[in-house]
Amino acid sequence: MNTNSSDRPPTRIALVGGGAAAVCLLDRLSRTPGLGRGTITVFEPSGSLWRGRAYQLDTDAVLANIIPSEMSARVGDPGHFLRWLREFGLPFGEGDYAADGYFPPRWVFGSYLERTGETAVRALSLDGLPVRIVREAVVAARETDREVVLTSSDGRSQAFDYVVCAVGAGRPADHYGLHGSPGYFGDPYPLGTTVAAVPESADVTVLGTGLAAVDAVVSLAAHGHRGRITMASRNGALPAVRQRPVFPEITHFTPAALHAAAARSDDRWIELGDVLDLLGRELAEHGADPSVVLAELLSLGDEAPMERLRRQYEDLDAADTGLRVLQHAVPESGPDAWTLLRPEDQRFIRENHYRAVMSLCCPMPPANARRLLDLHRTGRLHVTGGLWNVKPLAAGGFHVAADTGEYESDVVINAVSAPSHRVPERARPFLDSLVEDGIGEYHPHGGLRVEPATSRAVGGGRAHRRMHAIGDMGAGTLFFTSGMPSVLERADDIVRAVVEDLTAAAQAPTTLQEQPA
Repeated sequence: MNTNSSDRPPTRIALVGGGAAAVCLLDRLSRTPGLGRGTITVFEPSGSLWRGRAYQLDTDAVLANIIPSEMSARVGDPGHFLRWLREFGLPFGEGDYAADGYFPPRWVFGSYLERTGETAVRALSLDGLPVRIVREAVVAARETDREVVLTSSDGRSQAFDYVVCAVGAGRPADHYGLHGSPGYFGDPYPLGTTVAAVPESADVTVLGTGLAAVDAVVSLAAHGHRGRITMASRNGALPAVRQRPVFPEITHFTPAALHAAAARSDDRWIELGDVLDLLGRELAEHGADPSVVLAELLSLGDEAPMERLRRQYEDLDAADTGLRVLQHAVPESGPDAWTLLRPEDQRFIRENHYRAVMSLCCPMPPANARRLLDLHRTGRLHVTGGLWNVKPLAAGGFHVAADTGEYESDVVINAVSAPSHRVPERARPFLDSLVEDGIGEYHPHGGLRVEPATSRAVGGGRAHRRMHAIGDMGAGTLFFTSGMPSVLERADDIVRAVVEDLTAAAQAPTTLQEQPA
């Protein structure tokens, strides 16, 4: 790693956040030549170092929703997680895809992240880049000509050459002001703790119908809950069911093809029709009918939620592979397609198809779909859209109002999506200071504006080479940021950008300028 770099000043890198994204970054850094001597500081105030909120210790019922072969935290090594499972004699990812036990509990993946992070820390320390863990939140940042100065909650200030904001997603929004009400759980995780506090015969309303809400329902059932459960949201849209995977070679809907299409246009944008054309060619290449995917995309509001779920579960092995090709291609090419789309096309998708796209691209495991269907068949689970109000009752419990009717519930578990700005409250002083200093700016659809190719923070009309953002902090710009494949690709982009910047600085240390965004 230190070849031809011994004459450079030590490189100081800070990771603000110590979850899954930090593990991907550290592992990539530990395998990257050209960094030279230096230090890496990880700021993580929570007790979930390397696991983050998503992969903390929890009940076995909380499953990963991506197949094990696509959950590697190591760039260029898709089998890394699978080998770790085999090393420890864990059978996940083997046998029947649709059976219980194929998808691992998320805490198991958290253990893999811990092992990978600790291994990377040792390797970096041996190679002249010791890693220091600071159990404090970062509360302020300011940029000078040569560095970024971070201030932590203990009042200490430290200077760094490169900073990566990896603070993760925010917690569920309290849309109905229920905080402090008896029987209200404002954050479902860890679900092992939450469901243990719910009386087994209680009538429970789970706010939300996304993946977190599915986690809450299956965890209640696994814990022995016997009362009625209602999943309620504004749209009533459940995640799709992940079909048995295929592993096609993507040849048309690729980042290179998308960028080539943009290069041929006068203004360097591509139209939605161009994206759909490339996707249609990709589907046809694999014998799939594009109209099947389009019909699924448009069907979200046309079927009752549980009927849609039942149909999708019965189609696990559908002859048409279009949805499977789509789910394979989107993590790799989706961010490129999105950032090249004309703004009016982005707006059209957000306003008309956001929930459907997220449903198809972030599906639930078949085992979870089966549990929901079983609960519904026995009359214990109901799913409703049109939710418009929840209020606590003076005598205890809650009044829930939806377009489909009104009812009372003993317990409410808040499992709605994180707020649209996707800024955890603990990280807000840090993010606010970035904006105030001009290093970054908030994106109206989530997190910070970033430069797509490098994930550098954009502020004042330019990309700041010393500041990057990864994960949900780039959601407004990149749209597709959830899931390990997307996080891994962004980690690769960031480390490449840092190495290129170090090389450029060494060659022309007095002339390096910030690049226009």
